Amino acid sequence: MAESGRIEAELIDVIALVERNVVSGSPSGRSYGHLELVLDRQIEILPAQFAMIKPRRLAEPLLRRAMAFYRVRNSESQTIVEFIYQIVGRGTDALAGLKPGEEVAFLGPLGNTFSEGHRDAVLVAGGAGSPALFMLAEELKRHRRSVRLFIGGASKGDLCGLSDFEALLGRESITTTTIDGSYGIQGLISQPLENYLSGVDRSSCEVFSCGPEPMLERVSELCEQFEVPAQLSLESPMACGFGICVGCAVAVKANVAEGFVYKRVCVDGPVFRSDELYSVRTMHNA
Repeated sequence: MAESGRIEAELIDVIALVERNVVSGSPSGRSYGHLELVLDRQIEILPAQFAMIKPRRLAEPLLRRAMAFYRVRNSESQTIVEFIYQIVGRGTDALAGLKPGEEVAFLGPLGNTFSEGHRDAVLVAGGAGSPALFMLAEELKRHRRSVRLFIGGASKGDLCGLSDFEALLGRESITTTTIDGSYGIQGLISQPLENYLSGVDRSSCEVFSCGPEPMLERVSELCEQFEVPAQLSLESPMACGFGICVGCAVAVKANVAEGFVYKRVCVDGPVFRSDELYSVRTMHNA
């Protein structure tokens, strides 16, 4: 797998067709969409990469929304891509209203990918961040790597992609937490992760994580404490997705007076090593 960093790959701006779009709710009050699109060509998509998408029929909202690829299937003449997204505003509301056969403006694939080493993989996912880790889990299993997943959410309905992870990894390799105690351990996913890292051979594992910023901050702290390498896939609102608007900047450590410089999540990420980040919080949320 390529080192995390910019990837030289074909970028396409095309019209995709909706194959399926299922909206579901969680007892926590959150709602999610599972969108499947068909592209009329083969494209290579790597774990953690994303696309910028919006319904073609709508002029408003004007900007596309960044979505991490969840699953990808290729045939001789088509690529089928899947996304799981949380419905949180106008853009995702518009996506939730898409029907089979409707057209979607699609720009992608964008961003970098995870750097795969040779250690046992520990995946840490939170809420709508878990879809960004599923293709990585598939890749690791194809390479016969040991994979353990820690996944948390507010309620069972917020454990996005859980059934697919269970089918891929087996329930015995997955630790779940929910805030309301409706599934797995009650509490935050960082607690069982801390317990695991405190007892494992730290030189034999590495962490890959995606989720809300407070969770990523805690994952980064734990990995520093236990001296375990970690790669974080950051989630950030984006206007363009290819580095022009600079709306997704994140502070990265540097040998300058301020102690950091800014990099763009869309083109320099979304994957960063935890030890290179000055903060996991993007400029948008600073």
